[in-house]
Amino acid sequence: MAFIQHTNCPKCGSRDNLAEYTDGFYCFGCGYKKQKNDLNSIRNRLSEHREDAMLSDELVLDYNIPLKPMQWLLQYNITKDDIKLYQIGWEPRKQMLVLLNTPEYHQGRNFSGYGPKYIAKGKKPLIFYNISDTLVCVEDVISAIKIAKSNKNVCVIPLLGSIIPLELTETILKRFNKVFIWLDRDKAIEAVKQARNLKQKGIDSDVIITPKDPKEYSTGEINAWLKNK
Repeated sequence: MAFIQHTNCPKCGSRDNLAEYTDGFYCFGCGYKKQKNDLNSIRNRLSEHREDAMLSDELVLDYNIPLKPMQWLLQYNITKDDIKLYQIGWEPRKQMLVLLNTPEYHQGRNFSGYGPKYIAKGKKPLIFYNISDTLVCVEDVISAIKIAKSNKNVCVIPLLGSIIPLELTETILKRFNKVFIWLDRDKAIEAVKQARNLKQKGIDSDVIITPKDPKEYSTGEINAWLKNK
């Protein structure tokens, strides 16, 4: 299931609370939801079911990362110490680099040569890197680790997508004084909308829009983007 856009809700009349996904609609204002039943949506659901079946068995991780996935990590300055600290592991049967693994969720980078680039299963958790009253929301785990390493004065969360869930919004209200939303450039409009929604709830929020994904930047560049805001 992937996010497409925010649009009008036919039930409550909200202009942008209705989120359209590849398989249906959900309104974050009134809770209205509707499943899509066109041919493409049905095919997408069947594909997701097949993916879930492929990941149904328990992961068996090896923390000795093979050369190719290790090179992929090193290009983002993810070291062997980081692998140990953040428990990044290799699943040899699936040829998958597991970036996040909790009792209810896992996500991995697929190196098998076929299928989707990223594979995930389960309920997305709220995982925070560092302790601070300033939160930076990013899309992926590697970007979160990269920013957390670059600046110990901010707390970072990978959204594991591009949407701030209701559970996280409630946590923000209780724990954070400032929120930055730093999504990939193709989600800039989505980031602006979500920052606006947070401001309406009384949360000091801002958007960082950059030409490249956060993980593509050096420590100095990351801190410069954060400082400029």
